Parts: sequence; C-alpha cells; structure tokens
Amino acid sequence: MPVHEPNDLFNTTFRLFSLQSPIRKDKREAAFRLLSDKQFAELPANLEYFRDRYGAILKERYGNFDGLASVRGTPYRRVQRLHYRYIGRQLTDVEAMLEYIAGLDKRLLSRGDMSQARSINDTRDATLD
Repeated sequence: MPVHEPNDLFNTTFRLFSLQSPIRKDKREAAFRLLSDKQFAELPANLEYFRDRYGAILKERYGNFDGLASVRGTPYRRVQRLHYRYIGRQLTDVEAMLEYIAGLDKRLLSRGDMSQARSINDTRDATLD
C-alpha cells in the first residue's frame, strides 16, 4: 500500500511498503486505517490534532489543581512541572505553525498565485481513499 500523495508529513518518493504476512490481518487493517487517516497524512490536520491534545492535557492539569500539593510535597513535582512546561511550549509551537499556514494561504491568494494556494487547500481538504 503506497503512502498517499501529496503528503505534508512524509517524503512520498517511492519506497516499497508491504503489509503482507507475517503481519496478522488485524495489524494490517490497523496500518491501513492509520495510513488512511488524514490526521496522519496532512500537516494542518496533524497540527490541529496536537493543538487539541496539548490543550486537553493542560486543561486537565488545571482542572485537577490541588492548592495544598506544594505544602504536602510530592517526589514528582519537579518532573511534573517540567512536563507541563514542555507541553505548553509544544502548544505554542503548534499554534504558531497553524498561524503560519493560514498566513501562507492568505499571502498566496493576495499575490494571485491561485494554483499554489489551491494545491495547499486541496491537500488540506482531500479525502483519502
């Protein structure tokens, strides 16, 4: 099964990708589902997924906030703080990339370069068979 083209996440030059035995049927079907999901094949959809996922992680942190945790202490407090700081930075990066892509679409449209803007939007909106 070839990786779908055009594809914003992977290099789509031809390389043999075979899902035959010894892979079991359920593993093959899972791989087909994974490769057919536009979240894993299109950059804007992938970035939106991670924006939502990172946002949910941070929301969960503040939803479970324990005001006395700093008084009681925990052996993992520093690691937890580093983890959430990292997630916050990743969320910022993803949002910046999404803004860049949106701005790129607008710049291409304003320049009148409809063919490139159309190909970006087609890539974003294409459904994979």
